[in-house]
Amino acid sequence: MTDMHASDRDVSRAIRSWLHENRHEDASRIAGVVMDRVKATPERRAGWPAWRTRTMNRFMTFGLGIAAVAVVGLILGSQLLGEPGRNTGGAPTATVSPSAAAPTSSLEVGLPKGPFALPAGQGEPSTTVTIPASSWVFEPEVDGLFKGDEAANLPEAGILFWSWKAGTEFYVYGDPCRWPSTKPRTPATTVEEIATALAGQASRGTSEPVDVTVGGYDGKAITLHVPEDASPDDCEGGDFATYGTQADDLARYQQGPGQIDDLWILDVDGSTVIIDAMYRPDSRLDLVDEMRTIAESATFELP
Repeated sequence: MTDMHASDRDVSRAIRSWLHENRHEDASRIAGVVMDRVKATPERRAGWPAWRTRTMNRFMTFGLGIAAVAVVGLILGSQLLGEPGRNTGGAPTATVSPSAAAPTSSLEVGLPKGPFALPAGQGEPSTTVTIPASSWVFEPEVDGLFKGDEAANLPEAGILFWSWKAGTEFYVYGDPCRWPSTKPRTPATTVEEIATALAGQASRGTSEPVDVTVGGYDGKAITLHVPEDASPDDCEGGDFATYGTQADDLARYQQGPGQIDDLWILDVDGSTVIIDAMYRPDSRLDLVDEMRTIAESATFELP
């Protein structure tokens, strides 16, 4: 999972490097060095892409912007307040002791059993699920719950929760391995249209969509399979892509051969909600059952 955070780590390294530069140097020159290092850092990609969602795209862009603001803030602070460690008056600078570390998060200890409210985007329905067993962790960067071990770039059990505002257009590719050339001219805008298009995709195995009701809202459930011998290097654009939106051609692409995705596609008062339980062929059945229990426990609150 950590590969997807590479750009954030590179930004952090650049900022830390700035902090350790000779503090007598010209601040604007140092800022230029920092940003040059960030821009020069190549994207890391080998084989199948690290799993990603549309949320990660938003967070990566947001993170780079924050890093730039942080650099500017540090420069202005150094110019206005003088060199770090040299007070010009007033109380001495406070230092943080090791005992003042941030409290342990749910990422480290797991969520308790019972209701768990997921954060919602502006104008999107909020989702609450019931955690049925221990050791599930929430990763806010990707709006997902995870459990088990990662292997071959795939989590053993990961369930993702995405909501889109009413009117969002989905482009379900005719062939995930040839997604640039099989993008439909007419987008899917209803649950029925999305599920039907997914069921007809080439280069993969799918189940027939079935009717479901989750949290009082109707929708479709479908299971998608990535072939065991699939390779993104053999695909157009280097990705095995399931669908895009008008804002992101790669809103959902897959992460490894043999990947299985159970989807619940719901119409929540006009908004489209997709719950995506992804796992491997060798994932423990109890974890798959727990994901299905979590998905079917979902309730929604309108914005």
